[in-house]
Amino acid sequence: MEYPIWHLTTLGGGFWIALIATVHVYVAHFAVGGGLFLVLTERAAYKSNNIHLLEYAKKHTRFFLLLTMAFGGVTGVAIWLTVALLAPEATITLIHQFVFGWAAEWVCFLGEIVALIIYYYAWNRMDRRDHMIVGWLYFMFGWLSLFLINGIIGFMLTPGDWLQTKSFWDGFFNPSFWPSLVFRSFFSAVCAGLFGFVTATRIADEATRLRTVRVCAAWTVLGVLAVFLSGWWYVAAMPPEQYEMILYKSNRVAYFMQYFWIFGTATVIGGLLLALKTPKTLSFTMALVVLVIGQGLFGSFEFIREAGRKPYLIWDTVYSSSILKAHVPNLDQNGAIATAKWAPPELANGITDENIKVAGEFLFQLECSACHSVRGPMNDITKVTAQYDVNGMDAFLTGMGKLNKYMPPFIGTPVERKALARYIAEDLNGVAPVEAPPVAEQAEPESAPFDSETSEYTLVGWCSRGMGFFSQNDKWTLLPPSNVIRAQLVLRDPAPERITDDVTITYAIEPDQDDKTLNGTLELNEKAGRFEARVAIPPYVKNGEYNPLPIVTLTAKDGSGKVLATAKLAAPTSDQMGCFNCHSGKWNKDGSGVTKGTVENILVTHDRMNSTQLAQTQGVVECTSCHDDPLQGAEGNKDKPNLSAAIHGVHAIYMAGRGAEDSCLKCHPQSTLRGRHEEVGFTCTDCHGMIEDLSISLLKAEQERGVPGAGRILARITPRTMSNKEAIKPRKPWVNEPDCLTCHVEFGPPETDSAFNTWTESADKLFAARRDEMDAMHCGACHGSPHAIYPATPRDNVMPLQYMDEAQPLGAGGNCTVCHRDSMEYPAHHPGMGLE
Repeated sequence: MEYPIWHLTTLGGGFWIALIATVHVYVAHFAVGGGLFLVLTERAAYKSNNIHLLEYAKKHTRFFLLLTMAFGGVTGVAIWLTVALLAPEATITLIHQFVFGWAAEWVCFLGEIVALIIYYYAWNRMDRRDHMIVGWLYFMFGWLSLFLINGIIGFMLTPGDWLQTKSFWDGFFNPSFWPSLVFRSFFSAVCAGLFGFVTATRIADEATRLRTVRVCAAWTVLGVLAVFLSGWWYVAAMPPEQYEMILYKSNRVAYFMQYFWIFGTATVIGGLLLALKTPKTLSFTMALVVLVIGQGLFGSFEFIREAGRKPYLIWDTVYSSSILKAHVPNLDQNGAIATAKWAPPELANGITDENIKVAGEFLFQLECSACHSVRGPMNDITKVTAQYDVNGMDAFLTGMGKLNKYMPPFIGTPVERKALARYIAEDLNGVAPVEAPPVAEQAEPESAPFDSETSEYTLVGWCSRGMGFFSQNDKWTLLPPSNVIRAQLVLRDPAPERITDDVTITYAIEPDQDDKTLNGTLELNEKAGRFEARVAIPPYVKNGEYNPLPIVTLTAKDGSGKVLATAKLAAPTSDQMGCFNCHSGKWNKDGSGVTKGTVENILVTHDRMNSTQLAQTQGVVECTSCHDDPLQGAEGNKDKPNLSAAIHGVHAIYMAGRGAEDSCLKCHPQSTLRGRHEEVGFTCTDCHGMIEDLSISLLKAEQERGVPGAGRILARITPRTMSNKEAIKPRKPWVNEPDCLTCHVEFGPPETDSAFNTWTESADKLFAARRDEMDAMHCGACHGSPHAIYPATPRDNVMPLQYMDEAQPLGAGGNCTVCHRDSMEYPAHHPGMGLE
């Protein structure tokens, strides 16, 4: 925020640091281990009186001087230049905190330079004893440089007590100091052996060459084995958060960890092969190959270490975007652009439609370019965000750094977040906003016959779910197509009678464009006093249009097969789930369904976030194989949150701060809410709560049930409409739902505009299962299906139009003759029926 930005695109994303640092640090470790290798080789030459070995030591010193002092010095300066430009806040923090450490390291480095120059140029001018003393001095200065740099580098990953004390010594002798020092010392020995191969394979005398190569092999092989052992100590010494990031939470660490073991094993094998008696030309080629493999070993370690401290450059102090953690609250409130001293002048008066692209580009450079390039070789932002439109990108930025701690949070205002989302999605990726799903025209269907004067029976029906949404394909099932059609048959009379004996009720769903008709028989539920059938209704398409409201014809017959009554109702079903808004792909076909690409993205995302391997699973991945779901009858999984809690909990982190239109209906079908409540302006959140509050209620129930992981998700969600999480009551999905009587006290006009946080006690108290005060008729029989309370859409209204010629609840306005032969003077079913 305090410094200018080095604008990088293709070669951004840490490319220069990765390129320069891994090479420099490889050579720098050689500078330490190689110093010990030189002086021990000189000692061995004198002891064995081997002039060939002594000549090799002289030539290796020249190679060592050019590589470590000349090339190493230049790359060292290059590191300072790149880190100062790309991470100025972290760099200045290290300089200010460790002035004494840096000064001491520069003194040691000066000692290295002087000692190595004397050592090289005095080979034939000094006596053996003095020359070796100079060599030992060089190694001492080199190892002390490693000692000092190790403390500062380790501080970035594990600052330890420094976070509280700000003490130089607490920061320097941090929790990973000693294991890191031992690890790097052994790695320096490995580097000495690897670089020693390059020159040793050029020795003319065969015996000396073979002996020296085998000495290099011993340094390499034994050094790698020691690196493996000390590396485990290094990881085990990490504080809990860094330990979990390295071993469990970061897929990037897992990616480089496998290469660490691959390159380590290959280095050992290469060293052993070189120890064999091989021709001189082949040995040199093999030496170069093993040297490159060693670079891979060291590079993978450095990437693991870097990834282990994410999302920080300096743990818990400076984010990888070079923003101080302490400044975040102010930046979130006042804006990153308004606070940045080097923001473009056209943004001085805030973000407008005219400058939003400039704002997005600047925010990208400020918060993203340190790790991400634009169509470059490292961390290309366009590849990892190609699946998102503006809304999806905005949702990702909202949840960034909350659940997956590998990335820092977006820092700034919601307006700035939207500007960045638009820049990435539209300007970089060219992704147009997702079109609203197509909805067929809701033509009024023809009603079933009914004559209030002559009809002997009334057949009423409704569905248990106001929208039977589902999502599945041949690889994955979130929810299968499912709804429950319910019906009651009433013998019309001054004292109507509910008929359940010697009667059969069948259903037939109108044929689709392929002339497929779904039909069957409703079974009697004696305890509930209704007929019902669970029906799997596939996507309904007719005349090329998708319609989520296919019409069901119910037919009641007596034992002889005589038709007693018929009725029609809409059976809501839709697979217009908006998974692709954030998970790639589009509609599968006819404006509905999930594509293979969307499902693959969902499974890969699940694998990345939960360390699973669902994407590699053969056959269909059933969510209920791990997660309970009362709707599907899946129970007994006590080690993972139930399906509703898991999905809503995770998505609440990314959808935080949004209303129903931008949260609920980005996932659920647009046709979910259709009835009287929508007509008067209510949305999903008025009953179910904002997505954060809804998720808290579900997760609290899972936490009380002792489900691991529920608390972790719960801790990352902030309630929206309640003062605290304790005020939100836990609930079980599909069982504890909003209670109609919260608003309609004693069945009267609504007394409040929110039903959230008062739940039905059990499944039989749900609207679709509840019965009137006479314990005879179900609420749905007169009022319609949940989410589609009469009056609703023309297709939902088919039943009240059949019986009353108006789209109102059955019996509304005193029209009791639907079931009663005579008009009623008192509200028999419940108070407030409005009989006047």
